[in-house]
Amino acid sequence: MVSLGTGIEYSNPIIPGFAPDPSVVFVDGTFFLCTSSFHVFPGLPLYASKDLKTWSHIGNALNRHSQLSLQGADTHHVPLESGFGMVATMGIFAPTIRHHRGAFYITATSTRVEGGRHITDNFIITTSNIWKNAWSDPIYFEFEGIDTSLFFDDDDRAYVQGSWMTGLGKQPAATIKQAEINVATGKLLSDLKEIWSGWAKFDTEGPHVYKVWGYYYLLAAEGGTFENHMLTVSRSTNIWGPYENCEANPILTAAGTEEYIQNVGHGELFQDADSEWWAAVLGVRKQADGSLGLGRESFLSPVDWPECGWPTVRQPQMTFERETRRTMEHSTDLVSPPKSPPFVDDVYIRDHDESMYQYSDAGKLISLQPSLTNLSSAVESPTFLGRRQRFLTGTANTHLDLSNLQHSGSSFSAGIALYKDPMRFASLGYKFDTNEIAFHIQNSATGLSTYQTQKLPSSAKELELQIIAKPLVYQFCVKVQGKSSEWYKVGQVEAKDLDARDFTGPMFGLFAHTDTADREHGWVRFRDFLLRSE
Repeated sequence: MVSLGTGIEYSNPIIPGFAPDPSVVFVDGTFFLCTSSFHVFPGLPLYASKDLKTWSHIGNALNRHSQLSLQGADTHHVPLESGFGMVATMGIFAPTIRHHRGAFYITATSTRVEGGRHITDNFIITTSNIWKNAWSDPIYFEFEGIDTSLFFDDDDRAYVQGSWMTGLGKQPAATIKQAEINVATGKLLSDLKEIWSGWAKFDTEGPHVYKVWGYYYLLAAEGGTFENHMLTVSRSTNIWGPYENCEANPILTAAGTEEYIQNVGHGELFQDADSEWWAAVLGVRKQADGSLGLGRESFLSPVDWPECGWPTVRQPQMTFERETRRTMEHSTDLVSPPKSPPFVDDVYIRDHDESMYQYSDAGKLISLQPSLTNLSSAVESPTFLGRRQRFLTGTANTHLDLSNLQHSGSSFSAGIALYKDPMRFASLGYKFDTNEIAFHIQNSATGLSTYQTQKLPSSAKELELQIIAKPLVYQFCVKVQGKSSEWYKVGQVEAKDLDARDFTGPMFGLFAHTDTADREHGWVRFRDFLLRSE
């Protein structure tokens, strides 16, 4: 049976909080979405949905340190041609997920800075069973650029496209190049050829090729990933070009509008089971004070694509209704969302040492061994267990056990933090050597740095720590167990004070640090690390 003209309501963002550069593939009734991960491990988070309404985090494609290192994934403050500054974090950029003849493929770029040079390593990973979270080691291929994508043609030939860097700091800074590739070995089977320099010719990135109605359509993101971001498209009857521009370019942008969802671009076009076209795109929710909410997130929008014509992506909205043509077997009323594995949301900074983290009591108890590096470390991995902030309004809570660390002079600092990158964070921690609670705010990109401490009762055995998130401010609170049932606000940070034109998004996490190396490290115990939306 087929239902015609059924109106279905959808909500955005489909993946909230630190979820940029979405790529989507539809396989056997399930939509799979992958995003950039930059400096956190595990990397390349994977989400699944049966209906485009409910999404589950099903795994992370980079889940073994043996696959690659993130040690060089540092953060830099970079001036832009627009006059603004950018906080640029290195690491894993812009994946593309594809499925061909029973196998899933992801191509992405690992980036770092060495000796003042921007180094990019492009790779492919693959799996035959996406549910098992067992992806191959990277297969590297030669490409001096970022945002590489895969296209499998009807004759099974595979092609890689990417944003070839022509000159950082000046425009045009990139162009789209392509080569035929052996996906099993990474060997390029042809010379790299420039196939399109873009429409705006400003940061031409994020290419994807689609074969529709005998044309090869080439989608790209242009204008930079901030206020001038856009999607543009060209097409050709030959995969090698020449590609003609769409006269209606850009096919999506929020530039110059008052839309709540801004900076839209870098996305994917895909079809559902009834051959209707959709787009998953990057965007931000611009707040009343101009700050950018939870950073770059993934949004869903309908695509209008007339036969033999050009696609147009509708401006993403927080809620929208689309009249769809759906078979009964794909009715949203009959869908059960895929399940998320335990602890799949937990992330660490760069190459963490697994031996310094312990879970017990089904994850209710988390023990951390303090690291010698703290949250401001540019390349090392401080002890930090984080989770992406998925809500604008809510709380992050945990209990910190003080009873198991009675060593004289133990210079531990442990607590809860709001973390974006080593330049920007705010933390609420307990100093075991001085019996003080310490509140620290840092934004080294702007020069902001504050630090305040307060003594606690000497008999305290447990602290409850809390971050209250609101769209424009974060409040940091403490409760001394057994002394008072009241929360005490230690301090707060306005969202705009940690805001920037950046790549990442906020995370809440537990941390433990020490500045003493010449002793046996103890463990810091936390109980019930919980994030709740309101």
